[in-house]
Amino acid sequence: MANAVQKKYLFPSLIAVGVLLSVSACAGGSAAGGADDGKLKIGVTVSNSTNPFFVKESETAVSEGKALGAEVLSQEAGEDVTTQSNQIDQFITSGVDFIVIDPVDSDGIGPAVKRAITAGIPVVGIDSETKNASANVTTDNTQAGQVSCVSLAEQIGGKGDIAIIDGTPIKSVSDRVAGCKAALQAYPDIKVVAEQRGDNSRDKALPVATDILTANPSIVAIFAINDPTAAGVELAAQQKGMKIVITSVDGAKAATDDILAGGMITATAAQDPKALAAKGVEMGAALAKGDTLPETLVKLPTTLIDASTAADYTPWG
Repeated sequence: MANAVQKKYLFPSLIAVGVLLSVSACAGGSAAGGADDGKLKIGVTVSNSTNPFFVKESETAVSEGKALGAEVLSQEAGEDVTTQSNQIDQFITSGVDFIVIDPVDSDGIGPAVKRAITAGIPVVGIDSETKNASANVTTDNTQAGQVSCVSLAEQIGGKGDIAIIDGTPIKSVSDRVAGCKAALQAYPDIKVVAEQRGDNSRDKALPVATDILTANPSIVAIFAINDPTAAGVELAAQQKGMKIVITSVDGAKAATDDILAGGMITATAAQDPKALAAKGVEMGAALAKGDTLPETLVKLPTTLIDASTAADYTPWG
C-alpha cells in the first residue's frame, strides 16, 4: 500500500472571495455567449480561496475546461454551505452543462446538488464525496490517515500521549480521522488524550492546539487532518516552547519544506489537487455527453512524504 502524509499551509488568496469568475475558453468569447453559441459551460465551486489546495483545484478546473473549449464559471464559498448552495442555484440558472464541487459540507450541500441533478445537470464531487452527486473523485483519505498515523506512531516509539485535530464536516476529513484511529489500534501504548475540531485552517488550529497543549503538557505528537492545520499546531507548540511530532495530509510545498528543514512537521500523506480537479472535469464532461462512467467513485492513492522521501517529491502549492 502506498504511503502518504502531508500538510497544507495558509497561502494568500488567489481567488477573489465571493466573486464569480467567468472564463471563456476561446479568444474573444464571453460568459454571456456560452449558452447561445453551443459552447460547453461548466460550473466550479470550492470551499475557500485561502487554502492553496482549493486554489489549485480551481485553477486546474478552469484550465481543463479551457482545453475542452468551454466557458467556466468559477466560485469559492468562503466555508459557508449556504453560499455554496446559492452558487449551485446560480449555475442552474446560468444553464451550465455540469458542475464540479469541492463541498463545504458533504451532507449539507446535498439538497442543492439534488436540485442540479433534477434540472438535468450532472454534478461531480472532488476531494470529498458529495451527497447526491452523480460521481465523486477523491484521494483515498482512509489510507492517507492510516499512513500518516503509522508514521507518527513509529516516530514516538509506539507509546505516549497524542492528540487529533479534526476538521470541517466533510467525508474526506472524517475518513482521515477514521484511518488514523484504525492505524493506532496496533499501538496499545499510545493514548489519544484530546480530540477537537478545527476548520482546516492554520488560524483556527493555532488556538485549538494551544488549548490542547496547555491542558495536556504530556502530549508528544499530534495528527492534523491537513497541512494548514499542521502549520497552526507547529506554531502553537513553538509558542509554548514544546517540541512534538506532527503528521498530516496534503503534500503541499510548505509542509515538505518544513520536513526538509527538520521542523516539527515530519510527515504528510500526499494528495494531488490538480489530478482531482482534472479527473472531475473529465468525468463531468463524459456525463454531460450522456456517457456511462465505468465507476462513479474514483479514489486516487496517496504516498507518504517524510524525511526519507521529501527530497525526491515534487510538491504542489
